[in-house]
Amino acid sequence: MKGLKALLWLEFRRSGVWAAILVGSLAFWAWGLFQVRLVETAEQLEVRAILLVLASAIGAVVLALMIGRIRSETRGGQFQVLLLMPPSGYVHIAARYGFALATAAVYYVAIGGLAWWTIAMAGIPLGAGSVAQLTLAMPLYGLGVTVMPLLAWTLLLMVFIAAYRVSGPGWIPGTVMVLGTPFALRWLIEGIVRVSYRLPGWHLFGELEGAIGRAAEQSNGELDPVAVLPQEPLWIMLAVTLILLAIAGRIWQEVEG
Repeated sequence: MKGLKALLWLEFRRSGVWAAILVGSLAFWAWGLFQVRLVETAEQLEVRAILLVLASAIGAVVLALMIGRIRSETRGGQFQVLLLMPPSGYVHIAARYGFALATAAVYYVAIGGLAWWTIAMAGIPLGAGSVAQLTLAMPLYGLGVTVMPLLAWTLLLMVFIAAYRVSGPGWIPGTVMVLGTPFALRWLIEGIVRVSYRLPGWHLFGELEGAIGRAAEQSNGELDPVAVLPQEPLWIMLAVTLILLAIAGRIWQEVEG
């Protein structure tokens, strides 16, 4: 545990500024949401939803850049203590990924809070259950389905490239991995779609069923009264994340051990 604590502290020293800037950028997004002043409530919600999606996407890119700096640091000779300390490669991976994941959790839960604030500004009432689902359940679900595997893939890519720099140009295996990823991702998404909803789905915002149901009747039944999230994508992507991290840890162990 001492090794993990030391590496987490070094990760904080290494990426703390990145994390602070990312979380601090939420003030800018909150200001942008507040500036949306359209006549129609539906238009306000649509524009604010676009801003929140944009904030989520930019946050994922920044997190990937933050966690993927191992190659440049190794090349520049920075933080060589990370490569010479006794802890295994798996502990190094756990520390780097753990710090990035903690930053991501704070960021996306805060975006969930901004979504709640957006809905409140539109005058739509939400009970305690729906608020918890909006600020915790949905951000953590999205984190597990998209951001967690993205960060694990980025970490594996950088470790993979750094490992092959020992014997040759790192860009060759990196290019192969990047070009092969879309094909693997397509196969994975198709598999997830085929197995989705085999398990009971998670019902969200059930307390709004009556209000949304009445709106659906007025729009000829085009609205789904209750949001239902499938369990399968979350469990599958969490398993993929663990596999990617295990491979990255094994490569680090082989190269630096």
